[in-house]
Amino acid sequence: MRAPKLADESLSMVGGYDKARAISERSLAPPLYQTISFPLESAEVARRVFDQEDPYTDYIYTRRHNPTTSIFEERMALLEGGEAGLATSSGMSAIFCVASYLLENGAEAVISNRVYTRVFELFTKTLSKFGVTVRVVNDPTDLSEWEQTVSKETQLLYVETPSNPGLVISDIKALSEIAQSYNVPLIVDNTLATPVSQKPLGLGATAVIESVSKYVTGNGTTLGGALITRKDWVEEIRKTEYLQYGMAPSPFNSWLCLLGLETLKLRMIQHSENATRVAAYLENHPKVGTVNFPGLETHPQHELAKKQMNGLYGGLLSFSLKDERMEKAFDLLNALRTITHAIHEGSSRSVICHPPSTNFADLTDEEMEKAEIPKSLIRLSVGIENGDDLLNDLEQALNQV
Repeated sequence: MRAPKLADESLSMVGGYDKARAISERSLAPPLYQTISFPLESAEVARRVFDQEDPYTDYIYTRRHNPTTSIFEERMALLEGGEAGLATSSGMSAIFCVASYLLENGAEAVISNRVYTRVFELFTKTLSKFGVTVRVVNDPTDLSEWEQTVSKETQLLYVETPSNPGLVISDIKALSEIAQSYNVPLIVDNTLATPVSQKPLGLGATAVIESVSKYVTGNGTTLGGALITRKDWVEEIRKTEYLQYGMAPSPFNSWLCLLGLETLKLRMIQHSENATRVAAYLENHPKVGTVNFPGLETHPQHELAKKQMNGLYGGLLSFSLKDERMEKAFDLLNALRTITHAIHEGSSRSVICHPPSTNFADLTDEEMEKAEIPKSLIRLSVGIENGDDLLNDLEQALNQV
């Protein structure tokens, strides 16, 4: 009998660990295999699993594969609609795995400049040391700029949508068509949307990156990443870059991610509802200048976000005060009582920060200007607390600015 096609809420609970598997494991929850190595039945079995003609068909060492992590990888692949998943020690390591797999000396990558600053540095500073040329698209919403930037040497396109911290929405389907016309893969960072809001692979992307440290775990306790893409890519990367760089997550972290996935859809609904209320409040506040949130009708890519994001716009927004002095932004952050000042997003707890002076401070003034990150920008990751409490905290803090 063919297994039923399950909705995201159900896949988040049983993907990779269905009823039959739970019965065979004698455990309702996915078991935690907190071990580095796995005993082998015999010397002959050991020789076979290391045989290059039939490589690594069994669990032998957690740096390559682990049963708990395998469940998490399968669950992420099912949610994203991909062939296979690869869990990594962080979101950055997932990006580095696929980039180093695809890019050789002399290759070229085309990336959006609206990406997390460490991703921008990975491509423009680190990979360039290995002979990779990186070409930057300064306006990822301008398809003609992508067309003009891609060349016959291009080996991958990379985009983050929604982007951090400006919440720019890029057209995944249109970018996938450009990539396909050059026969190159499109890599999409889906962290801020998550698979329950946006499915890039269904829109034509070749691979998806998730920093599972954010919404997937949801509580700011677990560092991890995931790459979801073609099965042959995952198998090849697992045997090479993944093993060589040592990018496997702890089994315990994979287990925590599995627990987090169980409530992902419910949390994303609450994140989105709260963030929509907060964005609307800020947009109408006399002391606030600009607000960036794709759920607002005034957002320049709102219609695209409606079509692409399944009605859930996530919990991240950014805004600037009308008084653009950095000191005023600091005054606001310091006056908050409930919302915590922290360098993170996607947590169930609301956190706020000032990107230009913290996690984006390494960008040059020119790079920051091109990425439209003004010195006054404040980033707010709206959690799942009571919405009225969040609004009251913002109100009392804005009254002091």
